[in-house]
Amino acid sequence: MLAASARRAATAGSKTADAYRAIKDMIVSLELPPAALLDERGLAERLDVGLTPVRQALRRLEWESLVVILPRRGTLVADLNDSDLERIYELRSVLEPQAAGLAAERGSPDQRQALAEIIERMHAELAQKTPSRRGLIALDRELHRLIWAMAGNAMLEQTLEWLFSHVLRRWNISIDRSESLGTAMELHDLVVAAIVAGDPVQARDVMRRHVADYQESLLT
Repeated sequence: MLAASARRAATAGSKTADAYRAIKDMIVSLELPPAALLDERGLAERLDVGLTPVRQALRRLEWESLVVILPRRGTLVADLNDSDLERIYELRSVLEPQAAGLAAERGSPDQRQALAEIIERMHAELAQKTPSRRGLIALDRELHRLIWAMAGNAMLEQTLEWLFSHVLRRWNISIDRSESLGTAMELHDLVVAAIVAGDPVQARDVMRRHVADYQESLLT
């Protein structure tokens, strides 16, 4: 169902697709914070599109639980709460390891090389005197997206993209007070090494640990 939705979006008008991506990025980055009332006309003017693409984008975002449309009252950015995040992690704890295992089995040589290069960029950022946490978030997202693509399952990829959007919103809230990223980096190294080596068992095991540690850091 998610894969079909993505295909429909890809064939929809480019203005609607662009509006969807732009508004989603504003929500995930907290430029549009939780519980904010959205101004459809203001968004249309900002994105240089008509009201119809904005409204179509908001309907898709409602389906993804990123906005709440209240008839005759307006549209709100969906709030965040720990119970929702726990449900998301129930799914991620199963699907992320599965994706990592499939990536180890199905990834192409070029994709494996690209994974290793992302890890190198993450280490380079961490080596800076003042690493950019938001830059590391972007690299983390890039890494996970490549793993999902390597799994070769469009429905799995779209489901994880949907779940990860909610996780990123929470991470953007807590990033400035989060603990050291050293342990997370160690697990990133291990999961990428397993995928590059073509070891699905190890890839699943390490990814399971990574997701569990990530959940604990966000919910404490």
